[in-house]
Amino acid sequence: MKPEVLDALGGITAFLLTLMVFSYLVGDNPLYRIAIHLFVGVAAGYTAVVLIQSLIVPRLVFGAVNAASNVLSDPLPLLRVAVPILLSLMLTLKLGAGVAHFGNMAMAFVVGVGAAVAVGGAISGTLFPQVQATWINPLRGDGLTLILNLINGGLIILGTILTLMYFFYSAQTIPGGRADRPLFLKPLAWGGQTFITIALAALYAGALAATLAIFTERVLFLYNFVLDIPTLLSRLGF
Repeated sequence: MKPEVLDALGGITAFLLTLMVFSYLVGDNPLYRIAIHLFVGVAAGYTAVVLIQSLIVPRLVFGAVNAASNVLSDPLPLLRVAVPILLSLMLTLKLGAGVAHFGNMAMAFVVGVGAAVAVGGAISGTLFPQVQATWINPLRGDGLTLILNLINGGLIILGTILTLMYFFYSAQTIPGGRADRPLFLKPLAWGGQTFITIALAALYAGALAATLAIFTERVLFLYNFVLDIPTLLSRLGF
């Protein structure tokens, strides 16, 4: 099949799928559900293919074959491959109700490693750079730049402290069985809540702006597709 015909068919498919998704504006309907199911299915299939080609085959299959061929000279590579294979097999046991408990060890290992990686990444990728940006960078520069850096660093420090104080309850039980913060913590908690609200509002505004950009791009695509219908028909031989 000619490339121009494939391009035309791809454009028609994208046009129809976009209309099917936009049909949700008039309510939930079978066309919208078909488009969503196609998206989920294609995404799952693509992820599975990428995992098989980039991880399972080169690292487990080929890795196991190469390690087994050199096991007499160096058994360590075989051990490195055997551990992930064993953990993967133990995770598959979670699919069966009777043998699901055998996969708990592998699940605990995955969760523990994931938590450790997340904490390490948060410390090295967020906490340390935040401390450097708050305490070190504001001291650089002179004149107006130094003043602006100090104000920016001060706001970061203030927002961090107040936000932490918002989550530091030290609640006391008052009559009626209701827990409440001490009086001196209430203004600090209110300040932390203000910073949290501003942060969530900024995130929501960014998400809304990104969504509107995607929506505008799709509407422009539909408009251009309608204008290019004569060209597409000529590519298809009509």
